[in-house]
This record gives sequence, C-alpha cells and structure tokens, in this order.
Amino acid sequence: MATKISMVGKPEVGKTTIKKVILEGEDPSELVMFPLEATIGIQYSVHEFMDLKISLLDSPGQSLPLLLEDEQKQLMTFGNTSAIIYIFDYPTWIENSQDIIDDIKKIYEIKNKLEVDAKIVLFLHKIDLLIHKKIGSMLALIRKQVIKQLNLPEEFPIYFTSLHPNLIYTVYNAISDIFSNFSKDSSYLKEIIRKSISNLSKTLCVVSNQDDNLIIQVSSPDFDTSALYYLYEKVYQSSKSPEEEISKYKFINAGSKILYMLGEDISKYHSNFKNLILFSEILEKEDLSKLIADIRGKLLEYYN
Repeated sequence: MATKISMVGKPEVGKTTIKKVILEGEDPSELVMFPLEATIGIQYSVHEFMDLKISLLDSPGQSLPLLLEDEQKQLMTFGNTSAIIYIFDYPTWIENSQDIIDDIKKIYEIKNKLEVDAKIVLFLHKIDLLIHKKIGSMLALIRKQVIKQLNLPEEFPIYFTSLHPNLIYTVYNAISDIFSNFSKDSSYLKEIIRKSISNLSKTLCVVSNQDDNLIIQVSSPDFDTSALYYLYEKVYQSSKSPEEEISKYKFINAGSKILYMLGEDISKYHSNFKNLILFSEILEKEDLSKLIADIRGKLLEYYN
C-alpha cells in the first residue's frame, strides 16, 4: 500500500519544481530558464523510496483559498494522508508572514476536523535569497518566529530549502527525512539512536542513504539548531570525499561554534543505509566512538 503525502502552498512557491527536480530527475537549471506552467488541477505521482511506495499529491497554488474552504476538496487532498507538506518561500514570508501563518493554522484546523492522522511539515523555500553572513542564526530566528506566531499546541518540523546548485542538498535532505519517517527500517534505526543519545547533551546524529541524502536526524533537546545549516553542508561535502574520510575524527566550524565530528559507514547492516555521523559540542573522540559502538551493537543484534 502506498504512503500518501500531500504538497500544498501558494502559487509560484516551487512545489511542482521541487517534485520535478528531486523525484523525477529534472535539471534545475533548465527549469530556471524555462519555468513550469502553473499546475492545473490536483496531480498524483507514485515514487519508490527505500522500502516504500510514495503517492505524492501536488495541489495547485491558485486553488489553495478554495481548498481551505471546500470540504470535498479537503477530503480529496488530506484524506488518508500520512504527511502534509506546506511550502512557502522566503520572499512571501518577508512580505506577508501573517498570510502564511493563517494558511498553516487553517490546515491544522482542517486536519483536526477531518481527524486525519497526518504530520504537518513546513518548507521555507528559496533560502538562497537570504544573503547573510550568519545565515544559520537567521534561519534559527525565523524558525522561532514561525513557532511563536503559530502559537499552536504542537510544533511542526521546519525545513529550509533551495534549488540553488550550492544548496540543492537541502531539498534532497528534507524530502528524504520526511519519507523515511514511514519506513520500517528507518524508524527502527531512529529509535535506536534516540535511545542512545536520550541522556546526552548538545549532540546530533544523522544518517544518510545510498544516494547521500539524510534520512535520519536525531538530536538531544538542547542541541543548538542554528548550527544545522552548516552541518548539512559538512555532511554533503563529506559524501563527496573518499569513504575512509567519514570515520576520521574532526573539528567542525559551525558558525559561532566548534563541534566534534565522527562517523562510520553502516551499509553492511542494511543496504538502505550509508553513513552514520555524530556531531557534539561536548563529546570528544572516545565518547563519540563509544556511542557509535553502542549503535553498531544494536544494529548487529537486530540484522543478524
């Protein structure tokens, strides 16, 4: 059975372009030169991801106001949905953040009214337009602004994305991380990691798949999210390095912080996994090695 995921948002925020580039292999530079026409009507597509079959629904931005008011369209778009991805872009957020907040609140109300057991996920797209030396801190500030203005009983994951050549990994990571939430293999590994770092401080663990996209991200509650932007870039760069480089202990410059980094190739436990990488403000080589050994032992026990 396919896992249904719905993408919604205002016109021209990049929903269909993200789908074309990340899931259908289109060249982003071509789409910049020859922009896609507006999506007409709801479009469905099916994609393979790890041990999953994903049914992706792309809703036209022009129809968003009607969708948010019409119960039949709401049922068609959100019914039996595992995740709702709301995409908005940086220029629209700067111009009218309240309009974005109103949309998200309305989607939250609809989800509850329809009693849909779906995750709401936010993409703030086109971050390449945010030119700032301390971009990590700026994105962390925007995250806090969104959460504060929403003021809802639950917080939604927020991914900062771009199709700019130097930042395209942000979209691959976001899509892979969301899809992996519905994978049995990924869910088990995520639970192992969560238990392993539950009592640690200022530590992050990420796992990539064979396409070098992040499929798992687990952090201790006190981990500084302003460092994430820099760390994603380090993971992306590491994926292009020789395989043995990932297991070398390093110091990482993450904006205003220096973190310790250590990784290991875990593909021998499952073909869907590749690199497990740890980052920490306080754990040094010996402790990071012990943490990796703990996770490795649990994987060995489960898969053998």
